[in-house]
Amino acid sequence: MGFVPLVDAAPLIVARELGYFADEGLDVALQRQIGWGNVRDKLTFGSLHAGVALLGMAPLSVLGTEQFVEPLVSIVALGAGGNAITLSRRLAVMGVRSAEALARLLRQRQGPPLVLAHVFSCSTHHYLLRQWLAGAGIDPDADVRLCVLPPQQMVRQIAEGFLDGFCVGEPWNVLAEHEKQGTIVAATTDLVPNHPEKVLAVSRRWLTSHRGEAERLVRALLRACDYCNDPANATSLARMLAEPVYLHLPPDVLLSTLTRGGGFRSWARSTTFPSAAHAAWLLDLMRQWGHVPAGADLISVAQKSVDTQPYRAAASSLGWGSLENDFFPDSVPHHAARIGTAKSHQTIETP
Repeated sequence: MGFVPLVDAAPLIVARELGYFADEGLDVALQRQIGWGNVRDKLTFGSLHAGVALLGMAPLSVLGTEQFVEPLVSIVALGAGGNAITLSRRLAVMGVRSAEALARLLRQRQGPPLVLAHVFSCSTHHYLLRQWLAGAGIDPDADVRLCVLPPQQMVRQIAEGFLDGFCVGEPWNVLAEHEKQGTIVAATTDLVPNHPEKVLAVSRRWLTSHRGEAERLVRALLRACDYCNDPANATSLARMLAEPVYLHLPPDVLLSTLTRGGGFRSWARSTTFPSAAHAAWLLDLMRQWGHVPAGADLISVAQKSVDTQPYRAAASSLGWGSLENDFFPDSVPHHAARIGTAKSHQTIETP
């Protein structure tokens, strides 16, 4: 199973370290990946059986874009929220601590465009960063330059002056502040409360022949999400994540992000369902920016990008009750598409 060094990988790490995978009779090796392109390619070609994936990866694989040669499918969601927007210390010293202040600076500024990074084209980070900019009247395609970087490179690039800001998952925003290289100016949950984030993805081919293993994987991860969501476990979780084979960062930095309040991150049970509505929401944001083929049936694509059967079986076996709907209503950001964009404001109904 693959993961990128982010707090989002916590459920996998907990399930491995606390023996939840072993309880299910699963022999799991966790392999740290350089970035999301590695996860995409290794899932597609079978060198990873499963992996923490971006919400948009499975839908785009169904569409056949982003160099996917085989469809992926999400079988469990790995919590909500957990991303932030950080601007460089240089901008913060100039008083730029909001999108509106950034817009004022851009109106006065001469020279090359500011460079802002996100983690991958089909990430929530990409589209929520666009929404944050557009809400202040900044055109992300004309007024700044957006680029893609692996999460663990963000802090070094901003320290060396190659970046002016980024949108990334934790712990890299907190680390930028800890090293006095950046200032967190917004949490993405300020834009869309409780927004869906990472999922566990597998190839459709693997799932077809390994449904028993998939159910057991999901059951172990649901137990791990319960553990991660308990504030009493924050200190021990920070120590696990800090290990060199995982995030390899100071435990106090990790504890700082794990204990951040205000709805910044959740592993609550209601955030774990592999919802087609979540995929449809992100596809709609992509459509608004002209990044999916015109006329694509986004509802059909979203439905094909998830398989809820392993989750339903695992949740039922844990006594979580039966699930009649395709999503938990309180975890679907219905209001998300109403955030202003520089493109179309048309929206789709979530399934």
